[in-house]
Amino acid sequence: MSDFSNVTVSQNDDDTVSLLIDHKPISERYGMKFSASIVDELKALADGQNMKLFDQFVFSHTDLNFEHSYRYVTCILKEEAGYKVTRNFVYTITAQGQQPIEHVITKQGQPMTTADVHEFINTHLQKSLNDYTDLNYAY
Repeated sequence: MSDFSNVTVSQNDDDTVSLLIDHKPISERYGMKFSASIVDELKALADGQNMKLFDQFVFSHTDLNFEHSYRYVTCILKEEAGYKVTRNFVYTITAQGQQPIEHVITKQGQPMTTADVHEFINTHLQKSLNDYTDLNYAY
């Protein structure tokens, strides 16, 4: 086990490592392990840079010529004082034949909490069912 900044690195028997930031596992639910090279990648980050660790699909829908997809993304952000885990709700819109456009959805400039994400999804689902979907017909 070794430490750098506020990151604790535990060597595993299978040549992988487990990471803790401020003594908290990054993914308690899934017990994620990483290639040992992640340590060098984290150390190489400049202040303000981040590295994506997990990218979890949440839902998507398509209307006319656009695909709308929503994901929950976990990153490690390097700051002057150390590293921290950030989680963002990310929206991507893709028009046929064009590069996707992506942005982080916030709540008044702040990262969305789990409750905020649930509310957002439920609101979008209800709006789609009530305003845009006619379950008697397929257009």
